[in-house]
Amino acid sequence: MSRSAVAHAQDSLVARTIRFPAGLREKIAADAERCGRSFDGQVIALLRHHYGEDVDIAPHPSEILALAAASFADMPAADLRSLTRRLEEPES
Repeated sequence: MSRSAVAHAQDSLVARTIRFPAGLREKIAADAERCGRSFDGQVIALLRHHYGEDVDIAPHPSEILALAAASFADMPAADLRSLTRRLEEPES
């Protein structure tokens, strides 16, 4: 794979921030409420309808870390240590 193809593939996986004008945001929010979706869910539905199923919004890193931390909540300490010991930063 060429260097430009690799760069393009990586760019296509990067989450972007989209800013909507207030009027458009209000229209999307009203449509989302009518459809029983969140604002983000409605934007995803619209993009998927137009561009296909290969559209998604990546959660914020703090949300990902919170989910990971919650998955360890009821785990015994010994099991937790064995799972996380490789996650520590190497000493320089």
